[in-house]
Amino acid sequence: MKVRKEGIAGTENKRDCIVEVREGDSIEVEGKAKEMFGEHIGNLIRNRLEELRVKASISVKENGSLDYVILARLEAALRKACEEEIPDKTVEKEPTGKNLRRSRMYVPGNSPRMMNSAGVYGCDCLILDLEDSVAFEQKEDARYLIKNALKYVDFGKSELWVRVNSDSMKEDVSVVKYGVPYGICLPKAERGEDVVILEGILEEEGLDAKIMPIVESALGVENISEILDASDRVVAVAFGAEDFTRDTGGKRTWDSLFYARSKIAVSAKAHGVQALDTIYPNVENMEGLREETMRIVEMGFDGKGVIHPNQIEIVHECFTPTEDEIKEAKKILEAVGEAKAKGLGTASLNGKMIDLPVEKKARRTLERAGIVE
Repeated sequence: MKVRKEGIAGTENKRDCIVEVREGDSIEVEGKAKEMFGEHIGNLIRNRLEELRVKASISVKENGSLDYVILARLEAALRKACEEEIPDKTVEKEPTGKNLRRSRMYVPGNSPRMMNSAGVYGCDCLILDLEDSVAFEQKEDARYLIKNALKYVDFGKSELWVRVNSDSMKEDVSVVKYGVPYGICLPKAERGEDVVILEGILEEEGLDAKIMPIVESALGVENISEILDASDRVVAVAFGAEDFTRDTGGKRTWDSLFYARSKIAVSAKAHGVQALDTIYPNVENMEGLREETMRIVEMGFDGKGVIHPNQIEIVHECFTPTEDEIKEAKKILEAVGEAKAKGLGTASLNGKMIDLPVEKKARRTLERAGIVE
């Protein structure tokens, strides 16, 4: 690799840094932490430069940034300066089974401050976002920040997804793949072909990731079955009401969204994937959030988007079965197990026959409760 021009990445925000790359062979660190961590930062940068076999003059203006942020800004600046892809080693991660996806929270992909704390809130899914929350001129920086966050940040037990840009999926995946996200969110999915294109990119880049199409338009709702049938990688579908109402010209009310929600929920169940509802936009109206979430639970949805950590607990409460529901589900499955052990073709409980739909509903109840049967 060779430096061809100046490259700059990062911001002046807290927990971030600005890295400048020029021709030369030096490392300069500025900031409050220089006296205590200047040598460490210099070694961090020097080691990465040696791995990439590139010689450059590096200037770092840090503002409380962690190591992964410094590496991300360095790599983004080098990408711009050298006009080449920055290779990396793929991180090794333990395979994840089928998770609860009651809550999913979007984390702006170019904000180290929000990335650092995202894992402490207990959200089922974190969506590291490259799309709407990232300005166009910051997309490159955000790719490398997300990649390094996936590699080095402890996000707890949250399932990690990346929302890519529909017009730059290849560029996005080619960088974030090194962090091995569990899945890729496909925004503005409108046709099965959109999913097929993303699947092809994942295969080309060697990323074994699941797909979550986000349906946000009238055409997407109309073609929902085609979208869900396009790939075995699809495990969930999300609804985006803000863009949907903008597309249809309607207002955001329960009645105006009822048809779209119903079609998404029914189609998801027909295809054996999870249905995830849109966000509730009023972060101060907790009762409104609870009411809407309980209604989409009744419709068969498996999860709901959140835009603030304070919404997570309420969403989880709504999706968690009551103690009575859990006890009933356990009794049903115990009866099914006893019938099978005796070689009986059917099971019964309290004089009522337990058919397959009842058994499946009981299993789903325990899955929602986080109990594996």
